[in-house]
Amino acid sequence: MDKNLETAYSEVDRDLSTEWLALTERVRSLTHEIHATSPSEHTALLSGEVTKLCDHVERLHHDVVRLLVELDEKLPEFDLQPTHLESSEIQQETLQIHREAHELRADFKDIIKALFMWQDDPVDRLREKKSS
Repeated sequence: MDKNLETAYSEVDRDLSTEWLALTERVRSLTHEIHATSPSEHTALLSGEVTKLCDHVERLHHDVVRLLVELDEKLPEFDLQPTHLESSEIQQETLQIHREAHELRADFKDIIKALFMWQDDPVDRLREKKSS
């Protein structure tokens, strides 16, 4: 898996943590308590704004989760997490790809790869090996 994609997936996973939903509930609850104990125009405005913000965060969270589920259904072959592949296997395949990049070969495919400085993805290569 590409490092940028792996990082992005990790960030999305962190952002979709249920702790954010729990935080919106705590903030919403605290705001209502503050407004109930000292009702004023300012706390009423704050309470309204906090409610809008919490609603927005929760809606974004649910929309992203729904989109990811739809993507998984529409693109089942695009597996973002190589859970069935061992880390050591990926590292070995990465080393093999680096070795091959420095070998002199006369194969047309290898010449094209060298011209464009193309490198195979170790996860994709392992999947190909395991499927054949």
